[in-house]
Amino acid sequence: MIIPWKVDVPQDRVPFINWLIIAVAIAAFALQTVSEIEQSIKLQQKLGEFKDGSAEDLARELGIKEKQFREIEQSVDKTADKIRKTIPDEKALQRYKEKKIKELIRENFVLRKIRPFILSGWTIKGLFGHMWLHGGIVHLFGNMLFLWIFGNAVCAKIGNIRYLPIYLGLGVIAGISHLIFAGGNAIGASGAIYGIVGMYLVFFPENDISCYLVLPFFFVREICLSSIWMILFWVAFDVWGAMSGGGGVAYFAHLGGFAAGVVLAIVMLKYKLVVMEEGYEKSLLQLISERKGLTKYESAPCYAGHSGLSEKDMETLQPEKVKAVVDKTIPLEPAPLREEFIRFTCSCGKRFKVPLKYAGKMARCPGCKLRIRLPEK
Repeated sequence: MIIPWKVDVPQDRVPFINWLIIAVAIAAFALQTVSEIEQSIKLQQKLGEFKDGSAEDLARELGIKEKQFREIEQSVDKTADKIRKTIPDEKALQRYKEKKIKELIRENFVLRKIRPFILSGWTIKGLFGHMWLHGGIVHLFGNMLFLWIFGNAVCAKIGNIRYLPIYLGLGVIAGISHLIFAGGNAIGASGAIYGIVGMYLVFFPENDISCYLVLPFFFVREICLSSIWMILFWVAFDVWGAMSGGGGVAYFAHLGGFAAGVVLAIVMLKYKLVVMEEGYEKSLLQLISERKGLTKYESAPCYAGHSGLSEKDMETLQPEKVKAVVDKTIPLEPAPLREEFIRFTCSCGKRFKVPLKYAGKMARCPGCKLRIRLPEK
């Protein structure tokens, strides 16, 4: 298992809005858990009081609307029709239907207070509320870990004022994508977080992700992986999951949020709303542009420096004229070297990679926590 835990991105601003979003998500999960426990206790009391009552009376007493109950009943009837061949006894089939109805009523009652905020249709509460609900502590921890890793970097880059509406907008777009392509109920912040990951990919494709490699028998080792390849692997896994119809995961919400994040980041770069730091930051657009320029330069033949002479011109001109033309050409100026990273290892064994502009300055090792002076080059 590979667990990411840190990205190699210098942060010039404190991403306190991302910290606030994480805190609110944790608080919302705590309230959600308290509500579910409270409703579960009430449910057991109600089931005890109305053990001998009909399913309709029980639903009415528990506060479920008649329309909701009819939808539940129809769902159970469809299931019962499918298994009628395996349960020929009508009384046994009726008992099965009553059991399933009570189970669905139990589910509706336990989630009664938070149900309006579950993504289950085209409602404002659901589109904005689903990203603050989670299916358990593991679901919450995984989402918040990714939001901490990638959200801090993106928030520091685009600024705290822009980050909050962008995060909420990405979550809404992810929810819309799920409703259009998959449908059904959904909760979780993963769609919005995938949007943030998409923005990170556009802004910081060259930066590494520090991960823990966890193998059986508690073997743990720290490794560094390229951001672009690791993120593209995650996206490919979601594409496969969406195509195979994997259950329990809102793959289309992930893909919709990711696509929205990529497009938004490209627009921000095009309109100069975000500017990459020259020397030690290079966006995905810059990498593509450089790759195109390099391919063009390598494939186009060049003769006589900057003289503009083709190979045919060189063959037809007399030697003395060629020399005169070449002598008039302007020599190429060496391109300025792009600022690179300093790579070194602390005495504790922790590996570093920092921009060259921090050479000779003091820094704190994240491994041993001691202050060390960075090498000059």
